[in-house]
Amino acid sequence: MPIYEYKCTVCGYRFEVHRTRYDPTLPTCPNCDSEVEKVYSPVGIVFKGSGFYSTEYKKSSNTSESSDESKGE
Repeated sequence: MPIYEYKCTVCGYRFEVHRTRYDPTLPTCPNCDSEVEKVYSPVGIVFKGSGFYSTEYKKSSNTSESSDESKGE
Protein backbone atom coordinates (compact mmCIF):
# COMPACT_ATOMS: atom_id res chain seq x y z
CA MET A 1 0.00 0.00 0.00
CA PRO A 2 1.50 3.39 -0.96
CA ILE A 3 2.32 6.16 1.48
CA TYR A 4 0.89 9.63 0.80
CA GLU A 5 1.92 12.85 2.52
CA TYR A 6 -0.70 15.44 3.48
CA LYS A 7 -0.62 18.95 4.90
CA CYS A 8 -3.36 20.61 6.93
CA THR A 9 -4.78 23.78 5.32
CA VAL A 10 -5.43 25.38 8.73
CA CYS A 11 -2.56 24.54 11.10
CA GLY A 12 0.06 23.39 8.54
CA TYR A 13 0.67 20.00 10.21
CA ARG A 14 2.26 17.47 7.83
CA PHE A 15 1.64 13.74 8.16
CA GLU A 16 1.79 10.51 6.15
CA VAL A 17 -1.02 8.04 5.51
CA HIS A 18 -0.92 4.46 4.17
CA ARG A 19 -3.89 4.16 1.83
CA THR A 20 -4.95 2.97 -1.58
CA ARG A 21 -5.07 5.40 -4.45
CA TYR A 22 -8.76 4.71 -5.02
CA ASP A 23 -9.94 5.37 -1.46
CA PRO A 24 -12.73 7.97 -1.91
CA THR A 25 -12.41 9.64 1.50
CA LEU A 26 -9.68 12.17 2.20
CA PRO A 27 -8.11 11.99 5.64
CA THR A 28 -8.57 14.86 8.08
CA CYS A 29 -5.89 16.55 10.17
CA PRO A 30 -5.11 14.58 13.36
CA ASN A 31 -4.42 17.87 15.24
CA CYS A 32 -7.43 20.05 14.40
CA ASP A 33 -9.74 17.77 12.32
CA SER A 34 -9.63 20.19 9.34
CA GLU A 35 -9.28 19.59 5.60
CA VAL A 36 -5.93 18.48 4.19
CA GLU A 37 -4.22 18.72 0.82
CA LYS A 38 -1.84 16.25 -0.80
CA VAL A 39 1.86 17.20 -0.79
CA TYR A 40 3.79 16.39 -3.97
CA SER A 41 7.53 15.78 -3.64
CA PRO A 42 10.17 15.52 -6.36
CA VAL A 43 11.43 12.05 -7.13
CA GLY A 44 15.16 11.41 -7.23
CA ILE A 45 16.58 9.87 -10.38
CA VAL A 46 19.91 8.05 -10.46
CA PHE A 47 21.59 7.24 -13.76
CA LYS A 48 23.98 4.32 -13.42
CA GLY A 49 26.54 2.97 -15.84
CA SER A 50 29.00 4.58 -18.20
CA GLY A 51 26.46 7.23 -19.11
CA PHE A 52 24.18 7.80 -22.05
CA TYR A 53 25.19 11.45 -22.45
CA SER A 54 28.73 10.75 -23.62
CA THR A 55 27.64 8.04 -26.03
CA GLU A 56 24.47 9.61 -27.45
CA TYR A 57 25.29 13.31 -27.70
CA LYS A 58 29.03 13.34 -28.10
CA LYS A 59 30.24 15.75 -30.80
CA SER A 60 33.10 14.84 -33.06
CA SER A 61 36.40 16.62 -32.48
CA ASN A 62 36.39 18.11 -36.01
CA THR A 63 33.10 19.94 -35.42
CA SER A 64 34.26 21.54 -32.16
CA GLU A 65 37.56 22.72 -33.69
CA SER A 66 35.90 24.30 -36.73
CA SER A 67 33.36 26.12 -34.52
CA ASP A 68 36.20 27.44 -32.32
CA GLU A 69 38.02 28.80 -35.39
CA SER A 70 34.91 30.55 -36.72
CA LYS A 71 34.41 32.29 -33.36
CA GLY A 72 37.89 33.78 -33.49
CA GLU A 73 37.37 35.42 -36.89
